[in-house]
Amino acid sequence: MNFAKRRRGLIVPALIFAATLVGCVSWTTYGDGILLGRTVVQWDREDKFIYLKTTNPLSFKPSFLNTPIVPITMYTDGGTIPRIFWSIPGLSPWGLGPAYVIHDYLFLVHRCHVPAPPEVAAINFEQSAQVLAEVGKSLIEAGLVEDNKLEEIVWAIRTKYARDIWDSDPTPEECAMPVVSTSERARLGLRPTRTVVDFVIPPPRHH
Repeated sequence: MNFAKRRRGLIVPALIFAATLVGCVSWTTYGDGILLGRTVVQWDREDKFIYLKTTNPLSFKPSFLNTPIVPITMYTDGGTIPRIFWSIPGLSPWGLGPAYVIHDYLFLVHRCHVPAPPEVAAINFEQSAQVLAEVGKSLIEAGLVEDNKLEEIVWAIRTKYARDIWDSDPTPEECAMPVVSTSERARLGLRPTRTVVDFVIPPPRHH
């Protein structure tokens, strides 16, 4: 999704404060959802990434929905985390990759009116943050997160800065859909994409 510049400008102050928090709410209290499928991310060009929906798509059924959330092929920037924070363990743009993809998709559905199942289309701002929290919890429990900054990230995406983006009108660029067909990209003079992430969500580890 092409919300990167606007989101960076708004989320910088939130992350500066959130990065100093010490466990206001434990991630273990977040709801339990069901995370499944394959996550494929392609590099298009500088700072432009594409989540590619496959025949085994990334999906997540939150604790409060009966319908799973299944992102479509779309642009994503992972977590919109400013570069100054990338050196902090747990705050890289792809530290919670699938969670960020699903969160981007919910913003796309809400702001660009992309068709989605009724339950998914009705998700509000607070619920979008809850979804990211629950996906993050699933990733931690599956052993995919070494540096757990989920509480700080969830705090940041619940701030007024994030709500302002949720409530704002999108630009045409922000709602643009990527071209992924090799033949169509060649016809348009676009370079081939490169796959940079490709993995299947494993089942949670049993303790």
